[in-house]
Amino acid sequence: VDSFYGNLNDASKVAKICHEYGVPFILNAAYTAGVMPINGKSLMVDGLVGSGHKSWAASAPTGILALTEELSKKILVRSKIVGDWSGRHFPIKELPLLGCTVMGAPIISLMASFPHVVERVKKWEEEIKKARYLVEQLEKIEGTKQLGVKPKQHTLIHVESLGFHKIAETHKRRGFFLYDELKKRKIVGIQPGLTRHFESNVYGLTWDEIKYVAESFLDIAKKYGLSVG
Repeated sequence: VDSFYGNLNDASKVAKICHEYGVPFILNAAYTAGVMPINGKSLMVDGLVGSGHKSWAASAPTGILALTEELSKKILVRSKIVGDWSGRHFPIKELPLLGCTVMGAPIISLMASFPHVVERVKKWEEEIKKARYLVEQLEKIEGTKQLGVKPKQHTLIHVESLGFHKIAETHKRRGFFLYDELKKRKIVGIQPGLTRHFESNVYGLTWDEIKYVAESFLDIAKKYGLSVG
């Protein structure tokens, strides 16, 4: 999925082209692995990269690299260097991993997230329904529309709101007024200062929370005189 519009792409088509030319295909799944079901074999990928803090309910800086056995032999080459006078060697050290690998709290948080992740990916279809509901509600606001592929196939949402942007042009807080209004309602997430275009991700919110977010946007629109259909 691209991180700007939240468009879900068919990775298997790219994999097919790569394999036709003998090029290994490594899939960037930073915004998908850990939140939605992914089958590397069916996608025909040679490698898959996941992000611990973006989609695996873990702390930064962590990540996951999954490789086919064939590709792992090429990428995860082990050190064969032996010190001239010390005789020391590190046969389990993968050369591409510079310095020390992840350790301590970050790796523990990643490991602890596994059981939760296994269960939550089963609810992906329900998460998509929530995202589509929010889009439906937001598009009731004058000058507001979701950009990207419709209907949504991912919970990342990119919104264009000419109505909120028009208000920002004369508001004393300029584009920050929308962030302020949402924060008053204990809603955070959109980048402060943005009104014409802003992004959100509603993954993991309950239906009650989704409806509260939608109602809050509608209330803000009405407060500043935008029509709500």
